[in-house]
Amino acid sequence: MTVPALRIVHVLAPARVGGLESVVAQLAAGQRAAGHDAQVAAVLQPGSEASHPFLDALATLAVPVHRIVVGPRDYRGERRRVRDLLSALSVDVLHTHGYRSDVMIGGLARRAGCARVTTLHGFTGGGWRNRVYEWLQLRAAAHADAAIAVSTPIADRLKRGDAASHTYLLRNAIAPEAAPYARAESRAALGAPPDAFVVGWVGRLTHEKGPDQFVDALALADDRVHGVFVGDGPMRDSLRALAQAKGVSGRLHFAGIHPQASRYLTAFDALALTSRTEGTPMILLEAMWASLPILATAVGGVPDMLSEQDALLCDPDRPSSIARAMDTLLRTPDHGHQLAAHARERGATTFGVSPWVEAHVTLYRTALQPLRRREGVSAAEVVG
Repeated sequence: MTVPALRIVHVLAPARVGGLESVVAQLAAGQRAAGHDAQVAAVLQPGSEASHPFLDALATLAVPVHRIVVGPRDYRGERRRVRDLLSALSVDVLHTHGYRSDVMIGGLARRAGCARVTTLHGFTGGGWRNRVYEWLQLRAAAHADAAIAVSTPIADRLKRGDAASHTYLLRNAIAPEAAPYARAESRAALGAPPDAFVVGWVGRLTHEKGPDQFVDALALADDRVHGVFVGDGPMRDSLRALAQAKGVSGRLHFAGIHPQASRYLTAFDALALTSRTEGTPMILLEAMWASLPILATAVGGVPDMLSEQDALLCDPDRPSSIARAMDTLLRTPDHGHQLAAHARERGATTFGVSPWVEAHVTLYRTALQPLRRREGVSAAEVVG
């Protein structure tokens, strides 16, 4: 019997670049390659829809995208636009990503007669506002037909609540993208010195990502080590001030946002991830694929991804530990290359796209069974 293809709509309010956005683009493209009709609904603020790196990436991957342009608090209009889209497309699966879409959009699935799936990509922690967002997202996950966690800590948190019966662990995956730039070209584009030992840092400049720990570590490391921030965010100005106060302004370079940041990894001698909390960071998967030595704080899903054979794992909130890792890679480059080679092999065998896409589709079919009485293998047999 031929198993019918599924029509899937992924909904998110995308940042211009980011790990969540990379996951959605890669998943939708993989599902289309597997014969399913995967589309993306992007909730955008007025003025952002004309030039948006995430939308450009979807166009490159030939993934249909629906622009839902609404004001910052026009939640009623947002829900109406998405509801009309689900009705027009006769969707099988509504898959939401990020707390806004989980909370505001997920509830539309029942009226549309489709399965409701959510992926929890990570929690940012921090102040009371973020804790409220997390609580709302967990409540939304409790009402989903399937809640996907991208790391063991997130899965454990879901299983302690009302989503326990329908929580599935599905770590992110990686596939080769566009060819990387040459080392000299990447360094010139990022403003990195042509001949220095350069440690890269890629992400949003926010507290949970720990960019301040990167600055503190750079100040403690050998003064031959240079650092590059690729990304932007609310901490940019305070990080510049911190670098000045720590005396490392001459060794720290702010490159700003660069879409398809993985193409610039050739500029670095190592990649640093200094987060205070994480899910399954896409930048680590990209660095593994690029055979780039990694030093990372052992938080969230990072220890699930990397062992001591793959990377230098650092103590969280300990800049001295991060600095020691920088110095180790500076002084023993062969060790770094050995770690990178092992990490690439691990990435290729553990984080491949095809089984990841197949596991999502199996999970979708399981979520649809109560609605459409379709036969399928239990997702528990495929997903941890």
